[in-house]
Amino acid sequence: MKALIKTMADHLPNAVRNPIKRCYLALLRSHWKRSSVRLGKKAYLGRGFRISSKHGHCAYVGESSNADEWNVWDTSSGDIRIGKDCWIGLYNIVMGPVVIGDRVSTAPHVKILGPRHAILDYERAEEKTTTIGNNAWISTDSIIMFGVSIGENAVIAPGSVVTRDVPANAMVGGNPARNLTRMTTFQAEMQKRGEAEGGSAEGAGGL
Repeated sequence: MKALIKTMADHLPNAVRNPIKRCYLALLRSHWKRSSVRLGKKAYLGRGFRISSKHGHCAYVGESSNADEWNVWDTSSGDIRIGKDCWIGLYNIVMGPVVIGDRVSTAPHVKILGPRHAILDYERAEEKTTTIGNNAWISTDSIIMFGVSIGENAVIAPGSVVTRDVPANAMVGGNPARNLTRMTTFQAEMQKRGEAEGGSAEGAGGL
């Protein structure tokens, strides 16, 4: 097939040769994508999706999960496994090995990183996997370092760099990310107290 196209290309004008070349490359990319990605029912990959794959690893995308436009994924070091009803935001980078639960949402420009030097034996021997629990929410420009575990219902604030495990139901933020759950809980309690005291003062003024 490649030899035939090359022979044709040598004898065709550019106006004909270029469209044929584009169609051929599109077919190659389509076949490559199908062989590297397994899509569940109603799963969708947006425009400009790219994936690098080696060593037989694949990306598995669960039912009704979507990847927005211009995602770049890499399964060179391990599989990417995404659960059901997930939303992977615009311009995300996802590197395996990673397991993402159900109903996980990521905002634009999130980076879920894999091993820094996948070709080195000691990195392969560690056999780490990045895990993200169900219902987690990862905000814009956050970076998830390789090997961390993010618990269910966790919220990652914008611009965070997550270098260690995140407990379930926690909110973390900063570089490196730290647990902000107590701070946000305290602020919510103070706000409720202020609203209650304001309501009591209004009631007393009415008397």
